Amino acid sequence: MLKSLTIKNFRSLADFEVAKLGRVNLIVGKNNSGKSSVLEALRIYAGNAHQELLEKIAQAHDEKHFLDKDAKEGIEVSLPYADLFTGRQFPTDGRPIVIGELDNEEALKIYHVYTVEKDYIATDEEGNKETIKRKVSISNLELTEHSQVLGEGLSIRKNGGTGVKIDFNVIDPDFRRFTTLAIPPSPCSFIPTQLIPMNELASNWDNIALTEAEETVKDAMKIILPEFESLIFVNDSPYDESKPIRRIAKVKVKGLKRPIPLNSLGDGMLRIMQFVLKIFPAKGGFFLIDEFENGLHYSVQEKVWALLFEMAEKLDIQVFATTHSWDCIESFSKVAIDRKDIYGVLFRVGKSVRKSDRDRVIATVFDEEALYSITQSDVEVR
Repeated sequence: MLKSLTIKNFRSLADFEVAKLGRVNLIVGKNNSGKSSVLEALRIYAGNAHQELLEKIAQAHDEKHFLDKDAKEGIEVSLPYADLFTGRQFPTDGRPIVIGELDNEEALKIYHVYTVEKDYIATDEEGNKETIKRKVSISNLELTEHSQVLGEGLSIRKNGGTGVKIDFNVIDPDFRRFTTLAIPPSPCSFIPTQLIPMNELASNWDNIALTEAEETVKDAMKIILPEFESLIFVNDSPYDESKPIRRIAKVKVKGLKRPIPLNSLGDGMLRIMQFVLKIFPAKGGFFLIDEFENGLHYSVQEKVWALLFEMAEKLDIQVFATTHSWDCIESFSKVAIDRKDIYGVLFRVGKSVRKSDRDRVIATVFDEEALYSITQSDVEVR
């Protein structure tokens, strides 16, 4: 679990720090303030900046993640993953993206590097020497007028160990080999603002069906619909083997003789199902929620937060959620104050007004004592 957070040179977060984190953390701020970028940075940290993850994130933003083979001469073409760096360009001073705890050398670092050939003197067993060429990765600060650049890419390092490289020149999937860091990634579940594909949720359900976790799912669904009794995923595909399997969720509701589609019960039921089915794969890692309040009426949000606090402690998960809703802030604050055994932190993301670092995106932390003041005086933190 992260006790603090630093993010450097990543999107709008040029030098972002949160001095204190809790097990459950709520991130508030205006639109385009950097809230979602914090979640994205945490996804990358948990996933060790694996190339498939970076591609997925780039695709979601319609950003470049491959080289243009047929780019016309004279037209400026963006390079893969340049949009991840502050200013949407690779830094000229060689600074990496940094994501991790404050003052911790085990942070994840992403460097923009060049591939060049260097001469090395090798000596065989008989003492004969010969010059051999080796491909190495260097920063732009190490480039000289004699350097013959063979390619560009990203170098990924974490925990100060040996890194891996993403080569921009290898763009054909048939010839691309993904390499991973020696340390394993952390479990991480991400709840986006839009709905998660039902087949994906069905797979999550299959992993916990007929276990104790199934009862947790049922209790969670009753927060929205007290008459809820049971859940099942069924194959709703047309009888055509050439088409992919499509599974849908159906629920048994007290008083009704037959199961009904979950989709017919509103966004709240879909949202709570996403939360509770996705939290189990995050065991021992991170649970990230973008715009917590989506689909949830203010009257049930306190109960949902109570569930997340309980599950975070039980499964050893660190939760990060974003919001710009006062109802969400208030319900989170009440649960955080009530659960004195589980530390909850709210922090606001926004641009600094200080002359010394004007326009820098900073975090203002509200711990449990400050949260009490928020609930008592309607302090504006958004």
